[in-house]
Amino acid sequence: MNLGVQYYRPPFPVQKHWSEDLKRIRDSGIDTLQLWVTWAWVESKPGVYQFSDYDRLVDMAHGVGLEVLLSTIAELQPHWIHDAVPGSEMIDNHGRAIVSSLREESNFGLTPGGCTEHPEVWKRMAAFLTEVVVRYRSAPHLAGWDAWNELRWHEQSDALVCFCPHCLREFRSWLDQRHGGLEGLNHAWRRRYGKWEEVMPGKLHWRPFTEMMAWQRFITWKANRHGKRRYDLIKALDPRRAVTVHAGDPAPVTCGRADAYAIDRGNDWHYADDLDGVGCSSFPKLFGMDDTAFTTRVEFVRSAAAQAGKKLWLSEVQGGRGSLGFQPTAVVTAAEQQRWVWRGLAAGADKLLFWCWRDEVFGRESAGFGLAGADGHADARLVAMARTGELLRRHRALFADYEPDTPRVGVLFSPASYYLHWSLEGRADTPRQALEGYCRALVQLSIPHTVVEEEHLAALDSLQVLFLPRLIVAGEALEAALAAFVRRGGTLVCEAECGAFSPEGFYRPPEERFLSARGVLPGREVGRRDLPVGGVFTFSLPDLPDRRELAPTALTATQWLSPWAGFPETGLVLARHEDGVLVGETESGEGRVIYCGAYLGDANFHRTSPGFADFIRWCCRDLPPPGVRILAGGRDARPEGCAYLRTGTAGGQRLAFVFLPPGETGGRVSLAADLAATEVVELVSGRRFPGAKTRAHGHEVAFETGPDGVALFAFAPAPLAPDLTAPPTAAFGPRRRAGAPVPASQ
Repeated sequence: MNLGVQYYRPPFPVQKHWSEDLKRIRDSGIDTLQLWVTWAWVESKPGVYQFSDYDRLVDMAHGVGLEVLLSTIAELQPHWIHDAVPGSEMIDNHGRAIVSSLREESNFGLTPGGCTEHPEVWKRMAAFLTEVVVRYRSAPHLAGWDAWNELRWHEQSDALVCFCPHCLREFRSWLDQRHGGLEGLNHAWRRRYGKWEEVMPGKLHWRPFTEMMAWQRFITWKANRHGKRRYDLIKALDPRRAVTVHAGDPAPVTCGRADAYAIDRGNDWHYADDLDGVGCSSFPKLFGMDDTAFTTRVEFVRSAAAQAGKKLWLSEVQGGRGSLGFQPTAVVTAAEQQRWVWRGLAAGADKLLFWCWRDEVFGRESAGFGLAGADGHADARLVAMARTGELLRRHRALFADYEPDTPRVGVLFSPASYYLHWSLEGRADTPRQALEGYCRALVQLSIPHTVVEEEHLAALDSLQVLFLPRLIVAGEALEAALAAFVRRGGTLVCEAECGAFSPEGFYRPPEERFLSARGVLPGREVGRRDLPVGGVFTFSLPDLPDRRELAPTALTATQWLSPWAGFPETGLVLARHEDGVLVGETESGEGRVIYCGAYLGDANFHRTSPGFADFIRWCCRDLPPPGVRILAGGRDARPEGCAYLRTGTAGGQRLAFVFLPPGETGGRVSLAADLAATEVVELVSGRRFPGAKTRAHGHEVAFETGPDGVALFAFAPAPLAPDLTAPPTAAFGPRRRAGAPVPASQ
């Protein structure tokens, strides 16, 4: 894992600071310097490229022992673009040409600039990218390429875009290929178009779903294709280095707004298919994320990267106190920041890059974000970072081999459901919150999980349990995969109106939805019923060990209830409604279906209730027990304490990352017998714990941490490999992908 920091967004910081800054960066434990190479700055006159400032910074970084990672900011276009390429402006949904302007946080360069579907705009952008790669690909300390920063292609368009002739032509061509011609489109859309020119994209929400959902799906595809174009160009010129892109938000968080469609910056899973890796930005203190929300965000991107076997880069992590104008925002303490670093590493991140080194000096971001900034916490942050950097170097081989354990639990991400919600409401907050509600609960319970995108269903092969939060749209391929998942022994956890709409946005009555139509669950939904007051209903949850009835437990739901009629008599009923079963479980093939005729995920998005946490644990009750458990008060730590555990393998050893609740610096873990019989080392402190004497039972380990509350345990046959605590003798090598991880119970 490399620790890096963004340094240069031209023309800041100015040159008088460079020499001293780079030395301080190196001394703080950071090994990688990230630089923005912006098109507008480099080619301020057509065909004239000016690299002198970058040349100097790249050379200076080499001189002090820093690697360099280059971000190609081609989306900040030159001010001459519309003169050189007349008619290249983007067109909004009202037919108006977009007037480009300086971007809010950048001192030079137009955005959104010319539409990259215009062949002349792309030709000139590609020429810039080529010049950059050819100039710096021979640098021995070049660490890789971030080909597209936050996937920004319509920043400050101030309207829905782009409806230019090039985009409309591409849209129709995309539909042609997707549906096999105009007649295929007419059949799928139930229309009678006479020629392709009659086919128009959706214009606004609240209009017909069909063309609005198709247009959003096309916008996602177009963004992914643009990212692949950048990747293909750079990779062809520099095949040795990793080429990635990173989003401002992971795809499941990109729920749209009045001037942006849902998932309009591309889909991380498709980027991971085509590129060397994916990443995302994260500013936890600026946007009020706690540790759980931050970890959930990282898990979204990790899922896309890991399922494709690609790299995970946390490309912009908050360095210091944020700034969006004159409104004060929360400071970033050293302890909080170190928790982000170690949670990123626990997820398998290859690089973690901070934004940024110095406080910003331009626009609304002025006076903010500096890792070494003037918020009163910089000294402590840099001391902590140096300690972490040294630990990473000391155990470089161990961390280079680290792989998180393969999750057995999945949560389905349905872009189609996002598109439908945006088409109706102008935002897709509801399905996003539903998905995140389940994922946050799994994080709080330390249940490893992966997010399964609806077109990347090979990920189902390794899963035992799959949650389907607000899956209101489902197509034939997805339905068939879900039915097969249950038949071969999986547990499917469904919410109300599962598959109520087709991918074209047509409503299907209950008997035509896949649970009923494919025989996954006998019977059908009865339809929408009113919520109880407050949205709270009770259910009786069998105890996990012996299925004894507990006292009724509360669950909070939103929107409506949808009971199930004809639920099998042999099934287990947890909650009833006067019109049918509200929550129940039944066998189906070799697997089982847990039906909940309500929406629980978005109800628990802001605060996971104990009842919801118990429901999640019950759904996952057949998973192998973890080899390590965090203890609190003599029992497993509860989710409200925010203790978190992540395990994995590295070079034949087991690793366990333990995160205590914020403010706690001492705790205990319980070790399974197979782990207790090994030598245990807590790597942060270097403390060693002897193996247990007994083979039948595990034992407990009490430990202390620093102020960040982080402990990292390594388990290996005694003694540990000699180089585990030896000082570094060489730089980090390329990260090697290990084989199939060992399940957490082994």
